[in-house]
Amino acid sequence: MRILELGKFYPPERGGMETLLKIWAEGFAAEGDEVQCVVSNRQFKTVVETLSGVKIKRQASAGIALSTSLCPTYPFAARRWRPDLIHAHAPNPLADLAILAAARDIPVVISWHSDVIRQKLAMRLYGPLQRAVLKRASVVVVATENHHKFSSALQGYSEKVQVIPFGLDLSRFAASPLNQSAAAQWRSRAEADFIFLNLGRLVGYKGQRYAIEALVRVPKAELWIAGTGPLGEQLKVIALEFGVSGRVRFLGDISDDELPGLLHACDAFVFPSISPNEAFGLVLVEAMACGKPIIACDLESGVPCVCRDGVNGLIVPPEDPMALAGAMNSLVNSATLRATLSNNGLFLAKTDFTKDSMIRRYRALFAKCLSDGKI
Repeated sequence: MRILELGKFYPPERGGMETLLKIWAEGFAAEGDEVQCVVSNRQFKTVVETLSGVKIKRQASAGIALSTSLCPTYPFAARRWRPDLIHAHAPNPLADLAILAAARDIPVVISWHSDVIRQKLAMRLYGPLQRAVLKRASVVVVATENHHKFSSALQGYSEKVQVIPFGLDLSRFAASPLNQSAAAQWRSRAEADFIFLNLGRLVGYKGQRYAIEALVRVPKAELWIAGTGPLGEQLKVIALEFGVSGRVRFLGDISDDELPGLLHACDAFVFPSISPNEAFGLVLVEAMACGKPIIACDLESGVPCVCRDGVNGLIVPPEDPMALAGAMNSLVNSATLRATLSNNGLFLAKTDFTKDSMIRRYRALFAKCLSDGKI
């Protein structure tokens, strides 16, 4: 198959969508498909390169407006390289324009990562374009049932929606000697017996402030926060105000190579995101693959489908430090509960959220779209 991938950015740009786009593109290429990936560049210069069998075109961009790159050549991607099938990642107005400019006989599969949450005003302009693309699409794939259930945009297109969970390459999170050695080095920094880890951008919707507030009521533990963002200094002030600055460690940016060791070093992973901006939480799967119990919030998104209450983690209401502290203390005080959630999480990661399963199911879906001639 000749597959055109339409994304926003491509690694080394970091982010959940970028991580998945690379996995899809390389996974399809490894199966013998010809894959071209069109994304935005960070400068006004088009760069073409081939990485791991994937041809990547980073289109010249004049900047970003309303979270959308200003790439004048992007919408003509499918005209310049005619694919057998287009695989686009939503939301992305540039990809939408490229789909509508493509020949009508090319099947379109959309991976729906989330609704547009923040730019409500922009949706007045973007809404008609998005609806036109959903009408044009052959299939819309969501990662969990909640992505469909809580999506206002998809309610009129239920007959097109299919569920295929996101999948990751979990091999690098195995309890290997290298990862265990790295974990021991991280662990040597700890001053408390129990470590909660959070990883993510330091922004409001990630909810790190509630984990800091909760720590006041979890005296036997410390909280490690990995990541950078505009709220970094404010979170340090909050830790000081609540008297837990000695038990909160800000680790800064963590590289992909460092992540497995850090996840193995912690005792549990806490994920206090407070809004549906958190659509899935790939890092939850990575923590599960390291055998860690997880805590997350009850959001109208895919998060509760990944962190399943009482199965592989604990679910609490968002913006509720008291409830979060209760869940954290439950893990601190019960080795049995930790072991149950950890074992279940490791099993679910290996059965529901693997790269190989995701690639296999997507390729079967692509083949069906091509054989059916469904457009």
